[in-house]
Amino acid sequence: SISHKVYALNPDLLHVLPTGSQFLPYCHISLHEWAPFYTQMEKRPLRIGHAPSNRKVKGTDIILLACQELKRLGYAFELVLIEGMSNSEAKECYKGIDVLVDQLFAGWYGGLAVEAMALGKPVIAYIREEDLGHIPKEMASDLPVIRSAPTHIQEVIQEVLEMKREDLLLLGRRSRDYVMRWHNPFQIAGRLKQDIESAFSLN
Repeated sequence: SISHKVYALNPDLLHVLPTGSQFLPYCHISLHEWAPFYTQMEKRPLRIGHAPSNRKVKGTDIILLACQELKRLGYAFELVLIEGMSNSEAKECYKGIDVLVDQLFAGWYGGLAVEAMALGKPVIAYIREEDLGHIPKEMASDLPVIRSAPTHIQEVIQEVLEMKREDLLLLGRRSRDYVMRWHNPFQIAGRLKQDIESAFSLN
């Protein structure tokens, strides 16, 4: 091997990477710049956000169909599609939503989900159970993501719509705490610094 360390940002990759490869959480945002903005207690229909950067990968068509059916059944909510805008415009939209639907196929949450959780927004995503063995046990037990397979997204969104707003707010706070603990850029940079120094000491 020509490398001392191999990292994977998504745990499913560790099924195929060399033995000794390690999971590394996303660390792309400033927790100060992405301060929490809790909206779940506002007296209005719930705002559910979705940012279809790639509609096939994210499962957007399935999400739209589920929302259409829930509205037909009489559920009152606002679906906010966030696409075709600048990063700063998108961030303002994220601040105004109450819940984010991230993706239904990848098996792990993406960088957008980290941003939403940092803002105090609960996230719905498909999490592949067998991949959780590749992340720290405490991280897996802390994971606040509302899990949904593609076949169950309508039921999961319905459950969210029926949740007490206080419970959604608590989940938003848990999401922010999770990002502060597991996606803290200073802590992850410190880990990388130690790994680099260790690699140089072996030369």
